[in-house]
Amino acid sequence: MISLTLRVTHNGETSDYQVGPKVQVAFEREWKMGLPKAFSAEQRMEHLYWLGWKSQQVAGVAVKPFDSWLDGVESVEVVEGDSPL
Repeated sequence: MISLTLRVTHNGETSDYQVGPKVQVAFEREWKMGLPKAFSAEQRMEHLYWLGWKSQQVAGVAVKPFDSWLDGVESVEVVEGDSPL
């Protein structure tokens, strides 16, 4: 299992979110590739932002659809974790 925590700053508020199994599986279904491959062979900022968005959503935060959510995002950064990031 991948252990990963993201710090998301959105609309002036900063919170940490665990990227747990539900978010990891959702990522693989959305992007049709494993998380390790996405961050080693096909690095895209969209992947990191998507993980931040999905992590907020799974944590119970009311979020806009992804493209609209991007309007308020200031940063998404890895604060703790092992591979793949």
